[in-house]
Amino acid sequence: MGSGLNLELAKAQIEEAKVFLESAKDDFKAERYARAIFNSQQCVELAMKSALTIHGVAFVLEHDVSPYFASEVITSASNNWVEPLKEVLRETYWLFEHYTLTRYPVVRGRRIWRPSKEYRREQAEEAIRSAEKALLVIGKYLKERFGV
Repeated sequence: MGSGLNLELAKAQIEEAKVFLESAKDDFKAERYARAIFNSQQCVELAMKSALTIHGVAFVLEHDVSPYFASEVITSASNNWVEPLKEVLRETYWLFEHYTLTRYPVVRGRRIWRPSKEYRREQAEEAIRSAEKALLVIGKYLKERFGV
């Protein structure tokens, strides 16, 4: 599907996704829940980009890659991988909505939204669980199908 360069890029993206997951866990321990959610989203984004890269879609500059993941990866996956990959998509979709909200103060409903004050432990736990699952499933898929 991809060139040797795409294979190397996909491997690098998966490795960087692992780094983001570790950062999310560190942020969680330090009670930086907004950052834990952001780093979880980054983990999922890079894991999905790794799958996209191996499928020949190497340069998606958007952060919400879920539509591309659905149209390029899931539709070309073998039958035994379709449902696990769809489950990843379902479980992680919400993270993409928080890409910006986890980082920047904004005005919402006539008050200031401060990420560091708004996100809670439970949300960060859920984000990390979702990222772990996404990384596990996508990693297994890439290893089985492409040897990544």
